[in-house]
Amino acid sequence: MPTRAGWGLLLGGIGFVVAGRLFGAIEFLVAGIAATGAVMIAVTMRHLVPSRVAIARQLTPRQIPAGEPARIDLEIINHARYRTPVMTLHDAVSGSRGVSLSLAPVAGNGGRVHGAYRLPTTRRGVLTLGPIQIEDTDGLGLARRIHHIETQVRLVVHPPIETLPLVRIPAGDDPLIGEDLRQSLGLSDEEFDGLREYVPGDDLRKIHWPSSARLGELQVRQFRPPRHGRLSLVIDTRPPGGTAAAIDATASIAGSIAAAVLKSGDATRIETTDGRTTPLVTGAASLDGLLEFLALLDGGSEHLHPAVPASGGTVVAVSADPDIATDAGVRRRLATRLRAAVVITVDAASWGAGTASPHNGGDWIHLTGPGQLAANWNLGRRGIVTR
Repeated sequence: MPTRAGWGLLLGGIGFVVAGRLFGAIEFLVAGIAATGAVMIAVTMRHLVPSRVAIARQLTPRQIPAGEPARIDLEIINHARYRTPVMTLHDAVSGSRGVSLSLAPVAGNGGRVHGAYRLPTTRRGVLTLGPIQIEDTDGLGLARRIHHIETQVRLVVHPPIETLPLVRIPAGDDPLIGEDLRQSLGLSDEEFDGLREYVPGDDLRKIHWPSSARLGELQVRQFRPPRHGRLSLVIDTRPPGGTAAAIDATASIAGSIAAAVLKSGDATRIETTDGRTTPLVTGAASLDGLLEFLALLDGGSEHLHPAVPASGGTVVAVSADPDIATDAGVRRRLATRLRAAVVITVDAASWGAGTASPHNGGDWIHLTGPGQLAANWNLGRRGIVTR
Protein backbone atom coordinates (compact mmCIF):
# COMPACT_ATOMS: atom_id res chain seq x y z
CA MET A 1 0.00 0.00 0.00
CA PRO A 2 1.18 3.60 -0.51
CA THR A 3 2.90 5.44 2.29
CA ARG A 4 1.78 8.91 3.34
CA ALA A 5 4.22 10.37 0.81
CA GLY A 6 2.95 7.88 -1.77
CA TRP A 7 -0.66 8.87 -1.19
CA GLY A 8 0.28 12.54 -1.52
CA LEU A 9 2.12 11.93 -4.79
CA LEU A 10 -0.70 9.75 -6.12
CA LEU A 11 -3.40 12.34 -5.37
CA GLY A 12 -1.22 15.08 -6.77
CA GLY A 13 -0.62 13.06 -9.93
CA ILE A 14 -4.32 12.45 -10.40
CA GLY A 15 -4.91 16.19 -9.94
CA PHE A 16 -2.32 16.99 -12.60
CA VAL A 17 -3.90 14.49 -15.02
CA VAL A 18 -7.33 16.04 -14.51
CA ALA A 19 -5.92 19.54 -14.92
CA GLY A 20 -4.08 18.52 -18.06
CA ARG A 21 -7.28 17.13 -19.60
CA LEU A 22 -9.35 20.16 -18.59
CA PHE A 23 -6.91 22.80 -19.78
CA GLY A 24 -5.29 20.83 -22.56
CA ALA A 25 -1.86 21.28 -20.97
CA ILE A 26 0.36 18.39 -22.06
CA GLU A 27 2.95 19.26 -19.38
CA PHE A 28 0.40 18.72 -16.60
CA LEU A 29 -0.70 15.47 -18.18
CA VAL A 30 2.84 14.10 -18.45
CA ALA A 31 3.70 15.10 -14.90
CA GLY A 32 0.49 13.53 -13.55
CA ILE A 33 1.03 10.24 -15.43
CA ALA A 34 4.64 10.06 -14.21
CA ALA A 35 3.62 10.65 -10.59
CA THR A 36 0.79 8.11 -10.56
CA GLY A 37 2.92 5.61 -12.47
CA ALA A 38 5.76 5.90 -9.95
CA VAL A 39 3.42 5.12 -7.09
CA MET A 40 1.80 2.18 -8.87
CA ILE A 41 5.17 0.70 -9.80
CA ALA A 42 6.38 1.04 -6.20
CA VAL A 43 3.26 -0.67 -4.84
CA THR A 44 3.55 -3.48 -7.40
CA MET A 45 7.22 -4.08 -6.60
CA ARG A 46 6.48 -4.24 -2.86
CA HIS A 47 3.99 -7.04 -3.51
CA LEU A 48 5.98 -8.91 -6.11
CA VAL A 49 9.31 -8.72 -4.32
CA PRO A 50 8.54 -8.72 -0.57
CA SER A 51 11.30 -8.80 2.00
CA ARG A 52 12.14 -12.28 3.28
CA VAL A 53 13.63 -11.76 6.70
CA ALA A 54 13.73 -13.92 9.79
CA ILE A 55 14.16 -12.51 13.25
CA ALA A 56 15.55 -14.26 16.33
CA ARG A 57 14.89 -12.61 19.67
CA GLN A 58 16.86 -13.30 22.84
CA LEU A 59 15.73 -11.99 26.20
CA THR A 60 18.40 -11.76 28.90
CA PRO A 61 17.39 -12.53 31.57
CA ARG A 62 13.79 -13.73 31.40
CA GLN A 63 13.15 -12.65 34.99
CA ILE A 64 14.20 -9.25 36.30
CA PRO A 65 13.37 -7.17 39.36
CA ALA A 66 11.05 -4.23 38.91
CA GLY A 67 12.88 -1.02 38.09
CA GLU A 68 15.70 -2.64 36.11
CA PRO A 69 15.67 -2.55 32.30
CA ALA A 70 15.58 -5.78 30.31
CA ARG A 71 17.90 -6.23 27.34
CA ILE A 72 16.38 -7.68 24.16
CA ASP A 73 18.85 -8.80 21.48
CA LEU A 74 17.66 -9.19 17.89
CA GLU A 75 19.25 -11.01 14.96
CA ILE A 76 17.82 -10.16 11.53
CA ILE A 77 18.57 -12.61 8.69
CA ASN A 78 17.79 -11.79 5.06
CA HIS A 79 16.93 -14.91 3.04
CA ALA A 80 16.22 -13.03 -0.21
CA ARG A 81 18.71 -12.69 -3.05
CA TYR A 82 18.81 -8.92 -2.86
CA ARG A 83 19.44 -6.65 0.04
CA THR A 84 16.45 -5.40 1.96
CA PRO A 85 15.07 -1.88 1.72
CA VAL A 86 14.92 0.34 4.77
CA MET A 87 12.61 -1.40 7.24
CA THR A 88 10.83 -0.48 10.44
CA LEU A 89 10.48 -3.12 13.15
CA HIS A 90 7.79 -2.84 15.80
CA ASP A 91 7.92 -5.24 18.76
CA ALA A 92 4.58 -5.37 20.57
CA VAL A 93 4.75 -5.26 24.38
CA SER A 94 1.66 -6.03 26.43
CA GLY A 95 0.36 -3.05 28.38
CA SER A 96 2.33 -0.48 26.35
CA ARG A 97 2.75 0.94 22.87
CA GLY A 98 5.64 -1.40 22.16
CA VAL A 99 9.06 -0.59 20.74
CA SER A 100 9.85 0.62 17.20
CA LEU A 101 13.27 0.39 15.54
CA SER A 102 14.55 1.44 12.13
CA LEU A 103 16.68 -1.19 10.37
CA ALA A 104 19.33 -0.37 7.81
CA PRO A 105 19.41 -2.47 4.61
CA VAL A 106 20.57 -6.07 5.14
CA ALA A 107 22.69 -7.85 2.53
CA GLY A 108 21.05 -10.67 0.60
CA ASN A 109 21.75 -14.43 0.58
CA GLY A 110 21.77 -14.89 4.32
CA GLY A 111 23.10 -11.52 5.39
CA ARG A 112 22.78 -10.85 9.10
CA VAL A 113 22.65 -7.82 11.33
CA HIS A 114 22.35 -7.62 15.09
CA GLY A 115 20.55 -5.07 17.15
CA ALA A 116 19.34 -4.61 20.71
CA TYR A 117 17.13 -2.40 22.77
CA ARG A 118 16.40 -1.96 26.45
CA LEU A 119 12.90 -2.27 27.81
CA PRO A 120 12.29 -0.27 31.01
CA THR A 121 10.20 -1.85 33.76
CA THR A 122 8.36 0.09 36.39
CA ARG A 123 6.42 -2.47 38.45
CA ARG A 124 5.70 -6.13 38.92
CA GLY A 125 3.93 -8.19 36.31
CA VAL A 126 4.40 -10.54 33.36
CA LEU A 127 4.97 -8.85 30.01
CA THR A 128 4.43 -10.57 26.67
CA LEU A 129 6.72 -9.45 23.85
CA GLY A 130 5.55 -10.05 20.30
CA PRO A 131 4.46 -10.55 17.64
CA ILE A 132 6.98 -8.54 15.62
CA GLN A 133 5.67 -6.32 12.84
CA ILE A 134 7.95 -5.62 9.87
CA GLU A 135 7.25 -2.66 7.61
CA ASP A 136 9.46 -2.50 4.51
CA THR A 137 9.45 0.58 2.32
CA ASP A 138 10.81 1.10 -1.19
CA GLY A 139 13.81 3.31 -1.79
CA LEU A 140 11.70 6.36 -2.67
CA GLY A 141 9.43 5.94 0.34
CA LEU A 142 6.30 5.66 -1.81
CA ALA A 143 4.99 2.18 -0.94
CA ARG A 144 5.23 -0.20 1.99
CA ARG A 145 4.30 -3.73 2.91
CA ILE A 146 3.53 -4.91 6.42
CA HIS A 147 3.90 -8.47 7.61
CA HIS A 148 4.05 -10.11 11.02
CA ILE A 149 6.41 -12.62 12.57
CA GLU A 150 4.51 -14.66 15.13
CA THR A 151 7.12 -14.93 17.84
CA GLN A 152 6.44 -14.25 21.52
CA VAL A 153 8.41 -14.40 24.75
CA ARG A 154 7.41 -13.73 28.35
CA LEU A 155 9.25 -11.38 30.67
CA VAL A 156 8.61 -11.82 34.38
CA VAL A 157 9.07 -8.59 36.34
CA HIS A 158 9.28 -9.68 39.96
CA PRO A 159 9.66 -7.60 43.13
CA PRO A 160 13.23 -6.63 44.09
CA ILE A 161 15.05 -9.39 45.97
CA GLU A 162 17.44 -8.61 48.81
CA THR A 163 20.36 -10.93 49.61
CA LEU A 164 19.92 -12.30 53.13
CA PRO A 165 22.16 -14.32 55.45
CA LEU A 166 21.71 -18.03 54.88
CA VAL A 167 20.02 -19.68 57.87
CA ARG A 168 18.58 -23.15 58.31
CA ILE A 169 14.93 -23.38 59.21
CA PRO A 170 14.42 -25.51 62.36
CA ALA A 171 12.86 -28.89 61.60
CA GLY A 172 11.23 -29.01 65.04
CA ASP A 173 9.09 -31.99 65.98
CA ASP A 174 7.52 -32.40 62.53
CA PRO A 175 7.71 -35.92 61.12
CA LEU A 176 10.19 -36.69 58.39
CA ILE A 177 9.12 -35.68 54.94
CA GLY A 178 7.14 -38.56 53.45
CA GLU A 179 7.95 -40.54 50.32
CA ASP A 180 5.45 -38.79 48.07
CA LEU A 181 6.57 -35.33 49.15
CA ARG A 182 10.25 -36.25 48.85
CA GLN A 183 9.71 -37.46 45.31
CA SER A 184 7.78 -34.31 44.36
CA LEU A 185 10.61 -32.18 45.76
CA GLY A 186 13.27 -34.29 44.09
CA LEU A 187 14.93 -35.24 47.39
CA SER A 188 17.08 -38.35 47.86
CA ASP A 189 17.07 -40.78 50.75
CA GLU A 190 20.86 -41.10 50.94
CA GLU A 191 21.32 -39.88 54.51
CA PHE A 192 23.31 -42.56 56.34
CA ASP A 193 21.62 -43.75 59.53
CA GLY A 194 23.70 -46.76 60.62
CA LEU A 195 24.25 -50.47 60.03
CA ARG A 196 22.00 -53.50 60.58
CA GLU A 197 22.13 -57.22 59.89
CA TYR A 198 21.48 -58.43 56.37
CA VAL A 199 17.96 -59.67 55.65
CA PRO A 200 17.26 -61.80 52.55
CA GLY A 201 15.96 -59.50 49.85
CA ASP A 202 18.17 -56.52 50.80
CA ASP A 203 19.98 -54.71 48.02
CA LEU A 204 23.45 -56.26 47.83
CA ARG A 205 24.86 -52.91 46.79
CA LYS A 206 24.13 -51.61 50.29
CA ILE A 207 26.26 -54.25 52.06
CA HIS A 208 29.10 -52.64 53.99
CA TRP A 209 31.89 -55.13 53.39
CA PRO A 210 34.52 -53.81 55.86
CA SER A 211 32.05 -54.05 58.78
CA SER A 212 30.78 -57.42 57.53
CA ALA A 213 34.35 -58.83 57.51
CA ARG A 214 35.08 -57.45 60.98
CA LEU A 215 31.86 -58.79 62.57
CA GLY A 216 31.72 -62.06 60.66
CA GLU A 217 28.20 -61.47 59.34
CA LEU A 218 26.74 -59.35 56.59
CA GLN A 219 26.01 -55.74 57.57
CA VAL A 220 23.75 -53.50 55.47
CA ARG A 221 23.92 -49.72 55.38
CA GLN A 222 20.66 -48.18 56.49
CA PHE A 223 19.45 -44.83 55.19
CA ARG A 224 16.72 -42.46 56.20
CA PRO A 225 15.21 -39.42 54.52
CA PRO A 226 16.79 -36.13 55.59
CA ARG A 227 15.02 -33.59 57.72
CA HIS A 228 14.26 -30.39 55.87
CA GLY A 229 13.07 -27.28 57.59
CA ARG A 230 9.82 -25.96 56.12
CA LEU A 231 8.92 -22.31 56.05
CA SER A 232 5.54 -20.90 55.05
CA LEU A 233 5.54 -17.22 54.11
CA VAL A 234 2.05 -15.79 54.53
CA ILE A 235 1.41 -12.41 52.87
CA ASP A 236 -1.45 -10.45 54.41
CA THR A 237 -3.53 -9.26 51.42
CA ARG A 238 -6.50 -8.10 53.46
CA PRO A 239 -7.26 -4.39 53.00
CA PRO A 240 -5.18 -2.27 53.05
CA GLY A 241 -2.66 -4.97 52.21
CA GLY A 242 -4.19 -5.57 48.79
CA THR A 243 -3.15 -2.25 47.28
CA ALA A 244 -0.40 -2.17 44.67
CA ALA A 245 2.02 -0.30 46.94
CA ALA A 246 1.43 -2.68 49.84
CA ILE A 247 1.91 -5.82 47.74
CA ASP A 248 5.05 -4.36 46.14
CA ALA A 249 6.62 -4.08 49.59
CA THR A 250 5.33 -7.32 51.15
CA ALA A 251 6.08 -9.36 48.02
CA SER A 252 9.66 -8.07 48.02
CA ILE A 253 10.10 -9.15 51.65
CA ALA A 254 8.55 -12.58 51.04
CA GLY A 255 10.58 -13.17 47.88
CA SER A 256 13.85 -12.24 49.62
CA ILE A 257 13.20 -14.69 52.46
CA ALA A 258 12.11 -17.45 50.08
CA ALA A 259 15.30 -17.04 48.02
CA ALA A 260 17.46 -17.38 51.14
CA VAL A 261 15.53 -20.42 52.39
CA LEU A 262 15.84 -22.25 49.07
CA LYS A 263 19.53 -21.41 48.78
CA SER A 264 20.18 -22.86 52.24
CA GLY A 265 18.57 -26.18 51.25
CA ASP A 266 15.25 -25.94 53.10
CA ALA A 267 11.72 -26.04 51.67
CA THR A 268 9.32 -23.13 51.43
CA ARG A 269 6.00 -21.99 50.03
CA ILE A 270 4.33 -18.58 49.69
CA GLU A 271 0.69 -18.11 50.69
CA THR A 272 -1.75 -15.25 50.97
CA THR A 273 -4.35 -14.77 53.66
CA ASP A 274 -7.14 -15.30 51.10
CA GLY A 275 -5.90 -18.80 50.21
CA ARG A 276 -3.67 -18.38 47.16
CA THR A 277 -0.56 -20.52 47.47
CA THR A 278 2.43 -21.97 45.70
CA PRO A 279 3.52 -25.61 46.05
CA LEU A 280 6.04 -26.51 48.73
CA VAL A 281 9.37 -26.39 46.87
CA THR A 282 13.04 -26.80 47.56
CA GLY A 283 16.22 -26.03 45.65
CA ALA A 284 17.39 -22.71 44.23
CA ALA A 285 16.05 -23.65 40.78
CA SER A 286 12.50 -23.53 42.19
CA LEU A 287 12.76 -19.81 42.92
CA ASP A 288 11.59 -18.86 39.41
CA GLY A 289 8.10 -20.23 40.06
CA LEU A 290 7.81 -18.32 43.34
CA LEU A 291 8.94 -15.08 41.71
CA GLU A 292 6.35 -15.43 38.97
CA PHE A 293 3.68 -15.97 41.64
CA LEU A 294 4.80 -12.73 43.32
CA ALA A 295 4.99 -10.88 39.99
CA LEU A 296 1.33 -11.67 39.30
CA LEU A 297 0.10 -11.17 42.87
CA ASP A 298 -2.60 -8.53 42.99
CA GLY A 299 -5.60 -7.60 45.10
CA GLY A 300 -7.00 -9.40 48.11
CA SER A 301 -10.05 -9.81 50.29
CA GLU A 302 -11.04 -9.29 53.90
CA HIS A 303 -11.54 -13.02 54.28
CA LEU A 304 -8.81 -14.96 56.10
CA HIS A 305 -8.92 -18.41 54.53
CA PRO A 306 -9.29 -21.22 57.11
CA ALA A 307 -6.70 -23.41 55.33
CA VAL A 308 -3.93 -20.84 55.81
CA PRO A 309 -1.25 -21.79 56.67
CA ALA A 310 -1.44 -24.89 54.49
CA SER A 311 0.91 -27.15 56.44
CA GLY A 312 3.11 -27.48 59.48
CA GLY A 313 6.53 -25.94 59.80
CA THR A 314 7.74 -22.49 60.67
CA VAL A 315 5.45 -19.65 59.63
CA VAL A 316 6.45 -16.05 58.93
CA ALA A 317 3.67 -13.50 58.32
CA VAL A 318 4.27 -10.34 56.29
CA SER A 319 1.76 -7.49 56.55
CA ALA A 320 1.39 -3.86 55.46
CA ASP A 321 -1.55 -3.20 57.79
CA PRO A 322 -0.66 -0.20 60.01
CA ASP A 323 -2.91 -1.53 62.80
CA ILE A 324 -0.79 -4.67 63.04
CA ALA A 325 2.36 -2.54 63.19
CA THR A 326 1.08 -0.24 65.93
CA ASP A 327 -1.24 -2.44 68.03
CA ALA A 328 0.49 -5.27 69.90
CA GLY A 329 -2.84 -6.97 70.61
CA VAL A 330 -3.86 -7.06 66.95
CA ARG A 331 -0.39 -8.33 66.04
CA ARG A 332 -0.54 -11.05 68.70
CA ARG A 333 -3.93 -12.26 67.46
CA LEU A 334 -2.64 -12.49 63.89
CA ALA A 335 0.44 -14.41 65.02
CA THR A 336 -1.69 -16.81 67.04
CA ARG A 337 -4.16 -17.39 64.20
CA LEU A 338 -1.40 -18.07 61.65
CA ARG A 339 0.89 -19.88 64.13
CA ALA A 340 3.52 -17.37 63.05
CA ALA A 341 6.89 -17.46 64.75
CA VAL A 342 7.69 -14.00 63.35
CA VAL A 343 5.47 -11.18 62.11
CA ILE A 344 7.10 -8.73 59.70
CA THR A 345 5.30 -5.44 59.15
CA VAL A 346 6.16 -2.85 56.52
CA ASP A 347 5.32 0.83 56.30
CA ALA A 348 3.98 0.78 52.73
CA ALA A 349 2.72 4.38 52.89
CA SER A 350 6.26 5.78 53.15
CA TRP A 351 8.21 2.80 51.84
CA GLY A 352 11.73 3.91 50.99
CA ALA A 353 11.25 7.49 52.16
CA GLY A 354 13.62 6.95 55.08
CA THR A 355 11.41 8.75 57.57
CA ALA A 356 11.79 6.16 60.36
CA SER A 357 14.18 3.46 61.52
CA PRO A 358 13.35 -0.26 61.43
CA HIS A 359 12.45 -2.15 64.59
CA ASN A 360 13.51 -5.67 65.57
CA GLY A 361 11.80 -7.21 68.55
CA GLY A 362 12.61 -10.86 67.90
CA ASP A 363 9.15 -12.13 67.04
CA TRP A 364 8.22 -8.80 65.40
CA ILE A 365 10.22 -6.97 62.76
CA HIS A 366 9.07 -3.62 61.39
CA LEU A 367 10.66 -2.30 58.18
CA THR A 368 10.32 1.18 56.72
CA GLY A 369 12.16 0.77 53.41
CA PRO A 370 14.07 -1.57 51.10
CA GLY A 371 17.49 -2.86 52.11
CA GLN A 372 16.65 -3.19 55.83
CA LEU A 373 15.71 -6.86 55.99
CA ALA A 374 19.22 -8.35 55.87
CA ALA A 375 20.30 -6.61 59.07
CA ASN A 376 17.14 -7.69 60.90
CA TRP A 377 16.49 -11.18 59.53
CA ASN A 378 17.32 -13.37 62.51
CA LEU A 379 14.96 -16.33 62.43
CA GLY A 380 17.69 -18.93 62.61
CA ARG A 381 19.88 -17.07 65.12
CA ARG A 382 17.02 -16.70 67.60
CA GLY A 383 16.43 -20.45 67.58
CA ILE A 384 12.71 -20.20 66.90
CA VAL A 385 11.13 -23.63 66.57
CA THR A 386 8.10 -24.75 64.64
CA ARG A 387 4.74 -25.04 66.29
